[in-house]
Amino acid sequence: MALNPKTQKRLDGILKHIQDYMDARYAHAARCNPKVSQVYFDIRWQQLTALRLILESTKAYGPDRYYVADILCEENVMRKKSLFNPTDQNSILNEIINLKDKEEKQRRAGQLPIHDMRTFYSALDPSLERIVELIQIWIWWDLADASDMVAFEHQVLVLKQLRDVKLEGAIMEHYQKALKKPASEINRKMVLQFEFDKLESLYKQFDERRQMDAGYQMIVKRDIKEDKTLGEPYDYKDSQFQKIKTIVEQFRAAIQQVA
Repeated sequence: MALNPKTQKRLDGILKHIQDYMDARYAHAARCNPKVSQVYFDIRWQQLTALRLILESTKAYGPDRYYVADILCEENVMRKKSLFNPTDQNSILNEIINLKDKEEKQRRAGQLPIHDMRTFYSALDPSLERIVELIQIWIWWDLADASDMVAFEHQVLVLKQLRDVKLEGAIMEHYQKALKKPASEINRKMVLQFEFDKLESLYKQFDERRQMDAGYQMIVKRDIKEDKTLGEPYDYKDSQFQKIKTIVEQFRAAIQQVA
């Protein structure tokens, strides 16, 4: 069944950011161990395809079901946290990372020796198993940031559109419900502040994760200079955070100027 356009846009955006993070991590890994280059692009394609299927799947919360891509990009914090909680029934940890069985007896009856991406590549070359595992862990590390980037970009677009759009009709009805106020009490600055608060919340979430990142989770990036040599290494997500911070401050200043 085809996804609705909003969900599809979110899904595509998450995959785009995940691939961006993954390629930056790969470049660092390949500098450390060139062997990674032999299989990376095949595994990347397979893992992104597998992630697409996860994002297209649904999770039940009470009587309702929601697409994983929507849960990741919407404002319901509790639903989003459940996806990342290893002990929650809606966790996607085991869907993303093929955890190795601790004991053979844990294998389900009738299960073949090759039953996931990890065991497939291990059958080809045991050393490839760790590369698959590494790439899957990269996805797990980066998924919250990728989905917040999609939500952040959407909020930037919303704020830009609200600068000039007329606050009437369906738009005014939406903000009457959201702000719980009659139309006569709602003005443009109030609407902009409401949407800015969402933008700032995403910015703070991104910042909080940067504070909790361990050194080994850092994306060490080196850009290619004009003379084809590599530039100095830097923390890619910290660089991203600084750009996000600038955008937030620009919108904050602009909203303060609204009459």
